[in-house]
Amino acid sequence: MALVPIEGRIDTAGFERVSVQVFRNSSLYRQYSLPLSYSPTGSAPVALTTTIPAELAQYRVRIFLHSGVAGITDSLLIADRQRIVAGDAYVISGQSNATAYNAPPYYTYQSEYIRTFGVYTGFGEYNPADTLWAAGNGSSATLIGTWGMEMARRLTEQYRIPICIINGAAGGAPIQVLSARTDDDPMDLATNYGRLLYRVHKAGLTGRIKAYFYRQGENETSGWASGWMMNFDYLFNNVRRDYPNLRRFYLFQIHVLAGFAEATPGFRDYQRRLQSLQPLIRSHATVGTKAYDGIHFGVEGHQETGLEVFRLVARDFYGSTDTVQIISPDIKKAYYTSPARNELVMQFDEGQQLRWPGDTTVSDPYGDSVTHQLRQWLFLNKKAGAVVSGRVDGYRVILTLNGSRSEQDLGYLPPNYPTQDATQPTLPGFASAFPGPFLKNERGVRAFSFWNVPIGAPLPPLLSLAAKSETDGSVKLTWADHPTEQAYVLERRTSQEQAFSRLAALPLNATLYTDSTAQNQTSYQYRLRAVTTAAEALADVSIAVNCQPGGQLASLQSGDWYRARLWSCGMLPSPTAITQIMPRHVVTLHQHAWTKSIRLSGTLRLQPGGILRMGQ
Repeated sequence: MALVPIEGRIDTAGFERVSVQVFRNSSLYRQYSLPLSYSPTGSAPVALTTTIPAELAQYRVRIFLHSGVAGITDSLLIADRQRIVAGDAYVISGQSNATAYNAPPYYTYQSEYIRTFGVYTGFGEYNPADTLWAAGNGSSATLIGTWGMEMARRLTEQYRIPICIINGAAGGAPIQVLSARTDDDPMDLATNYGRLLYRVHKAGLTGRIKAYFYRQGENETSGWASGWMMNFDYLFNNVRRDYPNLRRFYLFQIHVLAGFAEATPGFRDYQRRLQSLQPLIRSHATVGTKAYDGIHFGVEGHQETGLEVFRLVARDFYGSTDTVQIISPDIKKAYYTSPARNELVMQFDEGQQLRWPGDTTVSDPYGDSVTHQLRQWLFLNKKAGAVVSGRVDGYRVILTLNGSRSEQDLGYLPPNYPTQDATQPTLPGFASAFPGPFLKNERGVRAFSFWNVPIGAPLPPLLSLAAKSETDGSVKLTWADHPTEQAYVLERRTSQEQAFSRLAALPLNATLYTDSTAQNQTSYQYRLRAVTTAAEALADVSIAVNCQPGGQLASLQSGDWYRARLWSCGMLPSPTAITQIMPRHVVTLHQHAWTKSIRLSGTLRLQPGGILRMGQ
């Protein structure tokens, strides 16, 4: 819902009351009548508030004055405000890939329910009188940008609410221009930062911007790359100050560009790591986005970004359940797997299912074929050539190396491509834009590029992992305590599942776990991880669960006694079974049942007709 204030004053005497009509589309929605009370100075204040819901509907407010003269019943229409909507507001800032301008007829979508405020100026001067609402992307003056518009389109269609986006990006702007803020006048129209903040303020959206999108850094790839981090921190802290109640700051990690600045991969890596340093930030990788020309993206690429950002916003603000593999895979640690140091693991977020890509073949500007392999873009101590091949195991990428290695840090994707000024002709043997291949997850979301990630030393092996099927259908797992672990993670998958999923996180020095959720007639593979901050040691074991009649059964949840899924093994209690109702479980019985014995750690609730017989 939105509060709509109706305020003003009547300076002309002789009126008795004011009335207000609120229409939803063309139908009367609400109406109000308010008596007027004139002050000694001859004016009568008007103040009331109505509400409208956030929905795809147009609202209209009409305000009338009514005479206090006897016999005069006519009313005077003094205000008529139309096309009022309630919805959510977002801000975009950055440089050209944030403006994301694709002129018609390439991207022409518009909607009455996707709006912007004021005039887009980029670097231009701003007229403070430009304070009108308009449909977004109607012209260069009402720019939202292609990916911003595509995100908003999906939000309005999926969640049926209007969206406002105010875009203050400026093509080619370095971060020091975008972050410049006049401390004693934050809305200084001489600054890009101030012009954007002014539009937000005049729109009445101070404290109501849900998220701030920042996409910038291309300007620094052949410039002052080392200064990006300092300027970003200054910008971010000011955004938090000037946009109260901001709930999310979305940051884009830029693509690989031509250039020669050695610091470029460092600030790209900082763009990746910021989400782990600042809870407000969520980062997103743009490497491998479609229709890339070496600096900018075509309509197809911006539409892909709009879809991917929509998923993040839908998850963060609208309760979307489409949350599996929608984030860019982010490396969490890298480590050698054995003392031989001829194998290396890149470990990403749990839940990611990565894919090792095939070769990418493109033509250089002179018509000759250029073929790249992913292993070319993996750097040990900033040098390529050590990786022979790779394979994927869920969220782990296992690299085979060309012998025993001693390097201490790992990088993915080159600092620049080609390593030359973007204004120079592309060298033979290089594509005009970096073509990959790229590491992606199953949904095609590309992994972040990274640089100088420390490589952990190999851990001692994890020994003696064993699994035993108990009579109640549970699986008992035991192992020898690892000498250096800081914690354990236990994972499980069935023979039909491709990926492991986390079963339990276990503390330091644990050596035992009982899986009471195992199902009858099912084969499982368990994987135990001995975890440190720098590396991991793994062991796995397989077992088939085959419950025998007359064994021990335990409740897995609350519910009806005669639901087989309620019990371990998926079997109903029998006259030869030992049955246990687990703590906090409530099992109801409304007919005749028979079991050898029962242990009530939880509750057995007998309904009318419920009879439990025990013993053989």
